[in-house]
Amino acid sequence: MIFLLNSLDKNYQTKIIKDLSKIISKSPFFTPTLPRFNNPFKIKISNAGKWGWVSNVNGYQYVREHPITNKKWPKIPKSLLFLWQKHCCKINLPDSCLINLYSFPNSSLGIHQDKNEKDLTNPVLSISLGSNAIFRYGENKNKLNEICLKSGAICMLKGSSRLYYHGVKKIQKVKKNIIDTCDFDCFPKDCRINITLRKFEF
Repeated sequence: MIFLLNSLDKNYQTKIIKDLSKIISKSPFFTPTLPRFNNPFKIKISNAGKWGWVSNVNGYQYVREHPITNKKWPKIPKSLLFLWQKHCCKINLPDSCLINLYSFPNSSLGIHQDKNEKDLTNPVLSISLGSNAIFRYGENKNKLNEICLKSGAICMLKGSSRLYYHGVKKIQKVKKNIIDTCDFDCFPKDCRINITLRKFEF
C-alpha cells in the first residue's frame, strides 16, 4: 500500500471540495446497508462516474443510477481524473468514484477488501479531506497496521497491496477543518470525506 501524505495543498483540496458539492447537489448522500442483515453503515455515501458502488440487503454492487433519485451519477470531475492520471494511469481512466462521508465522532468503516471490480490489476486511489482518520490496513486482517490520514493525503492499493484489508477505526477532530472553511451545507461540521477512484469495467 502506498501513502502520499500531505500530497495535496489547500488550494487543490478546496477545488476538489467545490467539485464534490456540485456532485452532491445532484446525487445526495444516502446511507447504505449491510447485505443480508440490512443494518445501516456508520457512514453516508454518494458516487460519480459511469458506475456507482452501493450496498444493500442484496449485496455489494455497482449500479448506473442513484438508488433514491433514480438518475445517472454525475461525471467524475477533472480535478480527480488528473490525480488518477498522475499517480495511476494516463490512459485507462476510472469509471467509478465513491464518496464516503464520515460525520464526527461516530463514523467508522469495517475491515474489508476492494474486490468487486472486474479486473483486480487496476489500482484503487483514495483521497482524504477534512478531519483525520485512523486508518487500519494489512495483508492479514488479524494483524493490521495503523496510520493517521490527514486532509490532503493520498493512498493507493496497487500491485501486491491491491487486495489488502483496510478500514477506518475512528475520526479525529482537527482545529481547522478545510471542509468547514468552504461553507457548503451538504457537508456537516468536522466531517471527513474520503474519495475512492476505481476502474470497474474492463
